Amino acid sequence: MQQYYDLLGLSENCTKTEAKSIFMARKKELQKKMLSRDSEESSLASKELGELTNAYKLILNDINEKNSASSNCESEVEILTNIGDVNSPRDTIDDGGRTSEVIPTTIPIAQNTARIGTEGQSINNQSNKNMMIIFGVILGLLVVGFAGYFLFIKSGTTSTDPKPIPIGTSSSIIPKIEEAKDRHNGNIASIATLINNTISKNGNLKGETELLNSAVRVEQEVLDTLAELRNSSEANTRKGQMLIRILQAEQKRIQGLVDGLRAGVNGLDYQQGFKVGSEGYYEYDRLNSEYMHFETGEFKRQMAYVNGDDVFLRSAPSTGSSVIKTLKRNSGLDAVAIKTCDDERAGMINVDNVIVGYNGQNIKLAKGQPVTITGENGNTYQCQLNLENSSGTIYLDKAKVKKLYGETWYKVQLSDGTEGWVYKDFIQLKRNM
Repeated sequence: MQQYYDLLGLSENCTKTEAKSIFMARKKELQKKMLSRDSEESSLASKELGELTNAYKLILNDINEKNSASSNCESEVEILTNIGDVNSPRDTIDDGGRTSEVIPTTIPIAQNTARIGTEGQSINNQSNKNMMIIFGVILGLLVVGFAGYFLFIKSGTTSTDPKPIPIGTSSSIIPKIEEAKDRHNGNIASIATLINNTISKNGNLKGETELLNSAVRVEQEVLDTLAELRNSSEANTRKGQMLIRILQAEQKRIQGLVDGLRAGVNGLDYQQGFKVGSEGYYEYDRLNSEYMHFETGEFKRQMAYVNGDDVFLRSAPSTGSSVIKTLKRNSGLDAVAIKTCDDERAGMINVDNVIVGYNGQNIKLAKGQPVTITGENGNTYQCQLNLENSSGTIYLDKAKVKKLYGETWYKVQLSDGTEGWVYKDFIQLKRNM
């Protein structure tokens, strides 16, 4: 473990805050080097950032374990103190600071031992023979039973189902994907910088085929990483789902740059492609920040405001939870925690102006209307909408719905102290304004 502390220049007694401060400073330095035109320097910086990120995570885990061990140690001292209060004196041995009892091993022998006659010996011998026979019968039955189990039952129940791989073990693919994610981010940032420098210098991107080819290679690397994670046994884990969304944002980011470069190389308008790439960047930045909060368990309280009309404040991070209050657009609040939705039936309408019939009337549902998914029908979903202000339920057979499983929710606190959960699309953190 010492080598990871040395890599970040930390002592083994450092706090989480000290570790984070040093890591973020080193990360900023390496990200600047990753923008270098020198491919070797950029590659080395990307590799070093991956190593630092891995070391930082291991250090955080080590600090958590030390804090836990410290609490357990205090409990153990209290237990040992209580054990020391006994009625009879016992010897102790001091073994490197740990006190162990020495329990007497000699058994007192009665001073007046009666003689055992030959008749008593005969009775004992017969009793011993009977016990041996009974023991032999029982042992034989046990052997036959085990043999039958393995021959007739165990052999016919061989399971072919793959066993899940615990995240964090040596067989886990997550650390490899995390390193690839950071490497892709550095490569994409380098290409974006080269594009901006070229446009500033030449005013266009005509003839920049080498830069285009580099972007295409990075795009393929992102797609390969995404496919590797999706085909792994950890694709449906919480971390796996979060990493898939981050890689999808990276894919959108580099795809926008590739499309813009293709247009620019041929003298066409490249702005639309770069606009899509910019959207991908902001998605990546937000999702990666959420992932880091998930990793460290840290989230700093932040001012925010409601970004939607009649937004529901819910009791849990899911559309299936009860509504505490309806929030108005631009209402001020504080984001105090972050969590991903673990309800696979949570969803919301993904298109505007959905018309449904209810009690002989047509009701218009707006985009973002929360629903509960009850089934899948191709690219559409069967779902139900529980009306908040009545006892009725609207059933939708073919609805275009966005699944919210694995999506981010913020726990917020209102000015009157009321707390609840709001979906990420309906809250704007002021640090992102």
